[in-house]
Amino acid sequence: MYKNIELINTLTHKDTAVKEYTSFAYAREMITAPVTVAEFYECCKDYSIIFVKDAEGNWTASVMLGYKEKENVFVTKEGMWEAGRYVPASIRRYPFIFVTQDNNQLSLGIESDAKSDDKENENRKLFEAEGKPSEFLTNVLNFMNQFQADAASTAKFIKQLDQWELLEEKTAKIITPDQTSYQINGFYIVNEEKLNHLSKKKKQDICDQNAFPLITAHLISLSNVQRMGIK
Repeated sequence: MYKNIELINTLTHKDTAVKEYTSFAYAREMITAPVTVAEFYECCKDYSIIFVKDAEGNWTASVMLGYKEKENVFVTKEGMWEAGRYVPASIRRYPFIFVTQDNNQLSLGIESDAKSDDKENENRKLFEAEGKPSEFLTNVLNFMNQFQADAASTAKFIKQLDQWELLEEKTAKIITPDQTSYQINGFYIVNEEKLNHLSKKKKQDICDQNAFPLITAHLISLSNVQRMGIK
C-alpha cells in the first residue's frame, strides 16, 4: 500500500497539503489488513479475524480481505469499498503511517504521492503559516495515536491468549462457485476445545480481563472465511 514514505516536518512540508482520497484503489492488492481489539465487534460481521506472529515473536490481529495473490475482494473495479462493509482503520489511515526511528520514537510519515499543491486542498494543509500543526494534522495525529494505542492493546491481548495456551496454527481452504480451491496458511486462531476445558483459574483470569467477548467476536468471525469465495 505504501511505496515511498516521507517523514513529515515543518521545513519540508510547510506548504504541503494532502490529497483527499475518494477511492480505495490503493488497497486493491491487500489480502489482509491489521485490525485492533477496538474494531473486533465491527470486523466480525464482515471478515475473518486471525492472529499472526512475526519472526521476532510479535503478535498482530488481521482480517482476511482476499484469497488470491494481490486481490482484495472487497474493493470493486471502480475502486470503491464494497457497500455496507466496515473499512479497517489501518486502511482509513492512508496516506499516513507511523515510522519507528532509531531511538524507538515514532514519527509521522506520509506517502509521497499524497502531497498536493492544489488550492482545492487548502483545508487539508499540514501546517499553518506560522509553522504550527494545522487542525487537519492535529486530527490526523489524534487518530494515529489512538490507533497506535489500540494496536498495543491488541498485541497484549493476543500474547495473553498465547500464554493461556489457547492458540493453534491453522490452514483455511476456500472453494469458489466454480469449485476452484485456494489455501491460506500461517495464521492462528483460538482453539475452542481448549477454551471449553480451561481450568477455573484461567476462566476467571479471562473474565477478569474482559477477554471473553473479544474471543467470541473472533470465533464468530471465522465463519466469514468461506463467504469470500462466494462473492
